[in-house]
Amino acid sequence: MSKAKPQIKLETTVTSTKRKDALSPFAEITNLARKASSVARFLSDATSCVVRAFSAPYGAIHARFGAEIVSHDAHTGPGDPKFWKATLHQFLTDSLTDPKPHARMLRARSGKGNLALLSAPIFAPGGSSIGAIAIVVAVKDEGEWTSKLASLESLCRFISATSEFVGQTSGGGASVGGGAIGEQGMSKAWVCDSAEQFAFSITNELRNKLGLEQVSLGIKHRSRAKILSISGLDKVVTKSPGVVALRSAMEECLDAGVPILFHRGAQWDEASEGPIYLLHKQWHGAANGDAVASIPLSYDGQTMAVLSLRSRADHPLSMEKINQIRKRVEPITPALLLARRATRGVGRHAVDTMQGSYDDLFSAGGVGRKIAVVVGIVAALFFAFGTMDYDLNVPCRVAPSELRHLSAPFAGRLAAAYVVAGDHVTEGQVLAELDVEELVQQQRELEAQWQVNERERDRALASGKPADAQIALANRNLVDTRLEIIKHRIAQGQIVAPFDGVVVEGDLRKLIGIVVAQGEPLYRLARPGRWKLEMEVPERAAADVQVDLHGSFASFADPRRLAPFRVVRVSPTAIVVRAKNVFIAEADVSSDELPLRPGMEGIARVRVGRRPIRWVTMHRILDYLYLHLWL
Repeated sequence: MSKAKPQIKLETTVTSTKRKDALSPFAEITNLARKASSVARFLSDATSCVVRAFSAPYGAIHARFGAEIVSHDAHTGPGDPKFWKATLHQFLTDSLTDPKPHARMLRARSGKGNLALLSAPIFAPGGSSIGAIAIVVAVKDEGEWTSKLASLESLCRFISATSEFVGQTSGGGASVGGGAIGEQGMSKAWVCDSAEQFAFSITNELRNKLGLEQVSLGIKHRSRAKILSISGLDKVVTKSPGVVALRSAMEECLDAGVPILFHRGAQWDEASEGPIYLLHKQWHGAANGDAVASIPLSYDGQTMAVLSLRSRADHPLSMEKINQIRKRVEPITPALLLARRATRGVGRHAVDTMQGSYDDLFSAGGVGRKIAVVVGIVAALFFAFGTMDYDLNVPCRVAPSELRHLSAPFAGRLAAAYVVAGDHVTEGQVLAELDVEELVQQQRELEAQWQVNERERDRALASGKPADAQIALANRNLVDTRLEIIKHRIAQGQIVAPFDGVVVEGDLRKLIGIVVAQGEPLYRLARPGRWKLEMEVPERAAADVQVDLHGSFASFADPRRLAPFRVVRVSPTAIVVRAKNVFIAEADVSSDELPLRPGMEGIARVRVGRRPIRWVTMHRILDYLYLHLWL
């Protein structure tokens, strides 16, 4: 259903319902009530009036008045009313099951605007629901359809109240035209821009129609009464004694929820069987003995406003007349509340919203809501003042705590390689051998030269030539030195493990037979069971990671098993890793809980300490704002 609706063209935009160049819908409905021959005719014509007032493309009513069923359709604009008939009648049928205002938003596919289906109930004089009026209107947003829904409800309540007087002449005291609020007063109310202006038009119209001394209208504000207008006064002086007495009487009526009448002949004392309204008695005295009355105006079962009347002592009001006035005025209560809400400022709107939430919270019932609010308050306080553990997760890798590099002691051909990376070795174990055959030959030559020098020395001594003997001795010592060098190199030809450990790097099997240069790396050897973590601390958290902090390491190979660690060193200089500045922090890690391997990667969780919850959750966002917005 909702998919087809937006196809309608929205060129027939709803015009303002505050038309000043024609009769207001209230005045038009009043005239219709005068002229209608039957209630059914009046309800049909009133529906057409409502459709015109809202410039609605389509509208309909369905009501049962006695034994007669009223079903009437109306439309405005060039659009085809059949397009909306099925949809609106289904919406109207659904609304009849629940006698209260209903609304449904529809969005146009063209994006030019939104449409809304609105409905409000119609009531019989006794107060029971007899039907509803539904219309289609164009709206901009939720605020506009809320306003129009309240206006529709006000019109429907006025139609309900006016239908009681269909067929009566205008000369009777109970006629529509001569009643409490005539068409002129409602026409003024329809074009008002604020609740005060609305109230001013109502109070002055009532005073003129009823010939009263004073009419005042107040609205319920929290649990107190706020006077919007006093007939004949442009401004309400809230601290004047008369206004204070009037407001107190209004609040007494708000509490009682029933009409209150006091005049000179009334006898209220402690012996009275009925309730005693002392505040109205005080108002009567402040009004120099004039008759006073207050009428509660209800909306949705709650008293929302009070209409207070003051009449001369020689023309006292009667309770019958007060009930007639209440019946006429009460239908405009929704419009009054709407005008009050529409003219609030931002600050007042916020205060009223918070006050309404407060009232709902501490009203009777709603245990679940109260619990939810209390939990929310506790959570907010915990967020503002509580602390929590602040952990920093950083990437890291496992590295040996002690690492020994083994390189070629001299340039030579690689003769053999016995281990590869990953092998465990013991101290003194031969890892690889270099070809020392040439060094062995040099050793033999030097040994032969040593024998020659020794013989020459003996011959020189035998011949009595001490000088020649000293030269031969020096040559022999020189050969001894060369022999020591050659023997040391021959011993270095075997690459042996300096300690028990594991080969972490080195595979020389493919280099056998190739000459390696002096100092070329051959193996890297690490002690087993002694490892460290090299953590890549991001620049934003460099100040948080300090020496002696503890944490846990989880490897990608087995994240369920954790290994504890302690930070022992933090580099003072940043390096670039994966295009980001990081500071390398080293930590001693235990391998008892987790079998570690060199090069293993994972995540290190550093326990920085207790920090405020608000800082833990918000500091990243605040830091971004400080950096980019220069707060």
